[in-house]
Amino acid sequence: MYTVLPEDRSKHLGEELQGCWDKEVLRAKTDARKPSLTKAIIKCYWRSYLVLGIVTFIEEVIKIIQPIFLGKIIDYFEKYDPTDSAALYETYGYAFVLTACTLILAILHHLYFYHVQCAGMRLRVAMCHMIYRKALRLSNVAMGKTTTGQIVNLLSNDVNKFDQVTIFLHFLWAGPLQAIAVTGLLWMEIGISCLAGMAVLVILLPLQSCFGKLFSYFRSKTATFTDIRIRTMNEVITGIRIIKMYAWEKSFAELITSFRRKEIAKILRSSYLRGMNLASFFIASKIIVFVTFTTYVLLGNVITASRVFVAMTLYGAVRVTVTLFFPSAIERVSEAVVSIRRIQNFLLLDEISQHDPQLPLNDGKMIVHVEDFSAFWDKASETPTLRGLSFTVRPRELLAVVGPVGAGKSSLLSAVLGELPPSQGLVTVHGKIAYVSQQPWVFSGTVRSNILFGKKYEKERYEKVIKACALRKDLQLLENGDLTVIGDRGTTLSGGQKARVNLARAVYQDADIYLLDDPLSAVDAEVSRHLFELCICQTLHEKITILVTHQLQYLKAASQILIVKDGEMVQKGTYTEFLKSGVDFGSLLKKENEETEQSPVPETPTLRNRTFSESSVWSQQSSRPSLKDGTPEGQDTENAQVTLSEESRSEGNIGLKAYKNYFTAGAHWLIIIFLILLNIIAQVAYILQDWWLSYWANEQSALNVTVNGKENVTEKLDLNWYLGIYSGLTVATVLFGIVRALLVFYVLVNSSQTLHNRMFESILKAPVLFFDRNPIGRILNRFSKDIGHMDDLLPLTFLDFIQSFLQVIGVMGVAVAVIPWISLPLILLIIIFFVLRRYFLETSRDVKRLESTTRSPVFSHLSSSLQGLWTIRAYKAEERFQELFDAHQDLHSEAWFLFLTTSRWFAVRLDAICAIFVTVIAFGSLILAETLDAGQVGLALSYALTLMGMFQWCVRQSAEVENMMISVERVIEYTDLEKEAPWEYQKRPPPSWPHEGVIVFDNVNFTYSLDGPLVLKHLTALIKSGEKVGIVGRTGAGKSSLISALFRLSEPEGKIWIDKILTTEVGLHDLRKKMSIIPQEPVLFTGTMRKNLDPFNEHTDEELWDALKEVQLKEAVEDLPGKMDTELAEAGSNFSVGQRQLVCLARAILRKNRILIIDEATANVDLRTDELIQKKIREKFAHCTVLTIAHRLNTIIDSDKIMVLDSGRLKEYDEPYVLLQNRDSLFYKMVQQLGKAEAAALTETAKQV
Repeated sequence: MYTVLPEDRSKHLGEELQGCWDKEVLRAKTDARKPSLTKAIIKCYWRSYLVLGIVTFIEEVIKIIQPIFLGKIIDYFEKYDPTDSAALYETYGYAFVLTACTLILAILHHLYFYHVQCAGMRLRVAMCHMIYRKALRLSNVAMGKTTTGQIVNLLSNDVNKFDQVTIFLHFLWAGPLQAIAVTGLLWMEIGISCLAGMAVLVILLPLQSCFGKLFSYFRSKTATFTDIRIRTMNEVITGIRIIKMYAWEKSFAELITSFRRKEIAKILRSSYLRGMNLASFFIASKIIVFVTFTTYVLLGNVITASRVFVAMTLYGAVRVTVTLFFPSAIERVSEAVVSIRRIQNFLLLDEISQHDPQLPLNDGKMIVHVEDFSAFWDKASETPTLRGLSFTVRPRELLAVVGPVGAGKSSLLSAVLGELPPSQGLVTVHGKIAYVSQQPWVFSGTVRSNILFGKKYEKERYEKVIKACALRKDLQLLENGDLTVIGDRGTTLSGGQKARVNLARAVYQDADIYLLDDPLSAVDAEVSRHLFELCICQTLHEKITILVTHQLQYLKAASQILIVKDGEMVQKGTYTEFLKSGVDFGSLLKKENEETEQSPVPETPTLRNRTFSESSVWSQQSSRPSLKDGTPEGQDTENAQVTLSEESRSEGNIGLKAYKNYFTAGAHWLIIIFLILLNIIAQVAYILQDWWLSYWANEQSALNVTVNGKENVTEKLDLNWYLGIYSGLTVATVLFGIVRALLVFYVLVNSSQTLHNRMFESILKAPVLFFDRNPIGRILNRFSKDIGHMDDLLPLTFLDFIQSFLQVIGVMGVAVAVIPWISLPLILLIIIFFVLRRYFLETSRDVKRLESTTRSPVFSHLSSSLQGLWTIRAYKAEERFQELFDAHQDLHSEAWFLFLTTSRWFAVRLDAICAIFVTVIAFGSLILAETLDAGQVGLALSYALTLMGMFQWCVRQSAEVENMMISVERVIEYTDLEKEAPWEYQKRPPPSWPHEGVIVFDNVNFTYSLDGPLVLKHLTALIKSGEKVGIVGRTGAGKSSLISALFRLSEPEGKIWIDKILTTEVGLHDLRKKMSIIPQEPVLFTGTMRKNLDPFNEHTDEELWDALKEVQLKEAVEDLPGKMDTELAEAGSNFSVGQRQLVCLARAILRKNRILIIDEATANVDLRTDELIQKKIREKFAHCTVLTIAHRLNTIIDSDKIMVLDSGRLKEYDEPYVLLQNRDSLFYKMVQQLGKAEAAALTETAKQV
């Protein structure tokens, strides 16, 4: 890529505009008005933009001159006289001017476009620079008024309006001017009847805008349905394991289908509107010409070829400007005005006061002194955030600040930072500040650059910092050590690691004053102690340190302690003083203790020494999105990790097969053949209408020639006959045009509907493995983005392409029909064109991809800067970040520049091809003057002139269609996934099966994927009717896999019998409906409570209420506004986890099956609920076979039998007491690990069973 020109540098442009804006703000202050961003923009850019206006003017003038010369050429043919060589040479002159005009237009147009788009780019870049600069200076009050999302939105959406507005802005004056000029010229040509044509144009404009309004109305309606569908889809994919185990697929299929049906109905409506709009654009010129000439003839005038075609070409020129450019100019300008207003409001927000609390060290004394300090975050509120605080910290002192949540601890630090302006009192800070925020903040870059933060790298010091912050081990785990890229595009660090990187950054800065906002709570106890002792107490020993903390055990080490509550200082002193006066720390921090201890601590003292910080274990789990079932089991997660296949991206062109599938999905092939015929007929009618006019004019001139001198004989033509046929053809054109547009939309939207249904069906029937291998986002993307393209953009682009393509073919056809030998140069031009197109498409795809990849760093840099705003300001790194932002911008500008130039390169060459075509026709017709009549030449030439913009548009749309067909391909790819076994077989099991509930495993092997490792090996076991069996084993021993095998989530090898019927011989639904499961992660679906309990409406209301009463949820549900028919929030988030677990229990109770499987159902429930669940299971399922997977041994110690699994093999299977007698058994060892007291209690319980 080329580097950006110095005058296009982000920094240069931004500062230029910023200068204009600052002047404008000052002027506005003196005039006591609101500063206007528009004025600043105009002042900055008007000169360069005015020059482009002159170009526009020249271009429009040429467009108007062209038809006049065309008329002169046709005139020569009308008065054709082989002997008159002077006239011939004169006409050659005209032909030369005509082709010269065409060439000049071809070049000028693209020069203009290129420069205008560059101007747009400059404006956009300058704006982004200003927005970012402002964002770094926002005061906290201002941050309250806007959100990160809003600022990113300004940068992603609003600024892009400038790219488009500059293109069309000049048409605001060029459009009306051109319309007036054309009307004048037409008046000279055909008199008053030109007004009739213009009237049609004027009527069409509001019609189109009406369509636009209606369309946006439908659009918003559709959007709500689409949102609902995608949300439901998201839940289906997230909860697919549960849906499969419950065999609820059909209910969800119905749900989604009904949403989709509503959505499609709306989409069809808006599509028909769009079709009408496109068709009206296509037909408009026909209607205008028809109205004009009908009026002209009826007023008793005589038609001549030159008049007809001059009028047609003039109308063509003005129509594009008036119906396309002018309205879009108005639309773009109004959008831009809104955007400018939003940006202006943002630029006028309060900035942080630039006075600096960090005074330089003049006398070498570092100190933080706060005296009687009060402040408000929000000026409006009565209660101050901080009230009357006073404290002093000197070097070698550690001030610990403690207090409940929301007491104002972080506000105290921000006051020292100077982020929180005082309403009274004063803050004196001598020395350099380093700040560690509560939410750890990293920006995208290497770990090392995150720690250095702009300082020089000194190895020794760096190593020391790493050691003090306990990062050495973590850095060894990362693949490139401290040069691993983290942040948006790199590996993600866990919360604990981020917190330590943040701390390391502060320590490396070697500042004088350290403000630490609770850096210890994100890491686990062991690491936390290490950080406190090594980092805070040793490394920062010499410094002034203010530590906000919740960890009371460290208060002993603090030189003074400040207790804050509700913004006021409760007490200040040392630890020993506090102990003497008998302060109960616990009660002071009551409020926060309740908040931090939400997760119940298991009563068993199982503290293993963890090397990993807690949060990094968490982040590992969360980075494996779709392993929903069981604990992420060692083996199968590994295997799923390996096989997360790369998303297939089809390279190169789209096969014909995709197009064939796409169309046949929409309609029967007979209809498609009819559609193709219809398209051809419509185009033929379109051309015939023009041809008839030229034929009419020829007949007329033939009559004029024969009767020389006696002009009154002209009236011989039968007006009714000619006009009648002309009207007929016009009506046919209009009708066929509209019908074709609607039919194309109907077929394509239909095919989108069909493909969506097929894709959804195949997703529901896909085995669970598929969902483990593909992350949720990837599957959802097909349903949102790709289907969205097929609903919305593809039909439109397709129709547009078909129309313009047929036009181009029509033009060529007419030219060849008039002058047959034109086909020779034509073929040559077509070959050149195809070579160019292939060459261009390959490049443009990559350039487009480049452009979008270079764009994202700009946004991510902004949002990460906003998150770390305080940190950046505390370290005085604004300048550096501004430069980084400018560098990102310049990179994007490079890509954008390539994008502009490549598309213009192609367009110039296309238009050159068209210009050559026009030249060939003009001179060819003059050479063959004898054989041709005026009408034919007029038709061929005026058609060739329309080719200029049309051809290019056609090619561009064809490229668009191809790009969007990628979406279709991706959807089709998901319509034939491998399927799991059928849901039902012909031979169905007896309805009462299984009435005993005996389960036999006979030499079962199980893998999740064909090539994956075995997760169960040679498992043989017998579970008798009504037995309660507990299944235990380490993580990854295959406990959950046992259940997967039972439910046939993947096909097991070996035999599993339930009541003498082989599980592999029944349909999946028949099998899965007969076993109830209480899953590990309780899943509720958006919808009513009733739907969640009983999606197929198989039970009465009483049964449902009884079930709810059994699990003590009756009151909770009765309190809901619509009782059982209340819509639950997304994924049931208005219920706690425990309540959701109870709903799952209620589902199992309702099913009344003989086999119940509990998968660690009690792992995330408090003890009361746990006891309740256990009790219910003993009561309700006394006569059933129950398999329980458990981590807490006390839940399964009273089972009839216990199955101990280890790495996929069945190690022990016997009664719990028997197993405990055997000192060598795995189970005995597991119980002993819990500690003496607990083990004794468990053994006692086992004895009584």
